[in-house]
Amino acid sequence: MGVLQRYAVRALEGMGLLLFSAMVLDALVQLHRALPLWAWSFALLAIPVAYFCADLLTGVIHWVCDSFGSERTPLWGPLLVGPFRRHHRDPLEITRISLLENLGASAIAGALVLAAWQPQPLEGALAQFATLCGVWTLVFAVVSNLFHRWAHMPSKRKPGWMLVLQTKKLLLDTPTHLRHHRKPYRVNYCILNGWANPVSNRVPWPRLEAALARLGIPTNFD
Repeated sequence: MGVLQRYAVRALEGMGLLLFSAMVLDALVQLHRALPLWAWSFALLAIPVAYFCADLLTGVIHWVCDSFGSERTPLWGPLLVGPFRRHHRDPLEITRISLLENLGASAIAGALVLAAWQPQPLEGALAQFATLCGVWTLVFAVVSNLFHRWAHMPSKRKPGWMLVLQTKKLLLDTPTHLRHHRKPYRVNYCILNGWANPVSNRVPWPRLEAALARLGIPTNFD
């Protein structure tokens, strides 16, 4: 990637991050304004539920980017597939790149989802709860690569609060994640906090890949 192209990509990532942040803030303000006072405690429950759902979502995305397409695949190849493939070749690269590069592609994807979805307050507590879960899931999915980055940081570089949260499994911890970097690279795909790994580890990924191959979607592990 040339210098000008690299600057253009960083600028795009920066705009994506700002746009995503503004869209999320607007959506959350609108959704919470529509809630009656009694429902606020109910709405807070959406956060831990979304924290689990986002972890599971990152696992599925991780599997897709590890298994299909390439860095040359149009659109999502350079933004998502490429970084995941390079990460397997150089796991510590994620700790050397800027935070903008770390979060930019995810923020662009999140902004596109919000633009297409346009979450609005809905009638009924359950519908409101589901919408809040969806927005928070998107937020956590976007920031997951930051938690992924921290899991690869040497312990001596981690502040105390980070070590505590990783030990308590509130952030993705290093021992849990490093299992994914050992052959056969089929476990612990989830990169937010690892809560959903027991679920994702039960998915028969090779069988699913074989089924997709029969539909004309071949795997590519380059």
